[in-house]
Amino acid sequence: MVLPHMRALPSGTRVFVFVHIPKTGYVGVGTVTGEATRFDDAVVEVDGVERKLAELPLEGIYHHGLDDEDTAEYVVPVTWVNSREREEGVWLRGMFANQNSACKLRNKFTVDTLVAAFDLDQEERT
Repeated sequence: MVLPHMRALPSGTRVFVFVHIPKTGYVGVGTVTGEATRFDDAVVEVDGVERKLAELPLEGIYHHGLDDEDTAEYVVPVTWVNSREREEGVWLRGMFANQNSACKLRNKFTVDTLVAAFDLDQEERT
């Protein structure tokens, strides 16, 4: 099911991606660069050429092309600021985690930890 807040992410929003991979933690930080698009309509640049995301050799199972807007897959374009390997995920006891695809990160301990771990300037906290 598509969560309405995923489609409502405004362009320019800072996001901590993979908000919580169980037993791993946070693995990247980026900025939303456009509106959410249905998976089957999404276009990405690969080696300087625009290609439909659905036509690329991807790992995983994607339910694209579904007629129901509530069950169709959506993607949000992100420019990565910093990322790390899954095995190097940032996680400390007491950090905030949420199962939703997108949520506002307000937990000061979590934000402070991620700002330091991903080498963000204080201005980039929002």
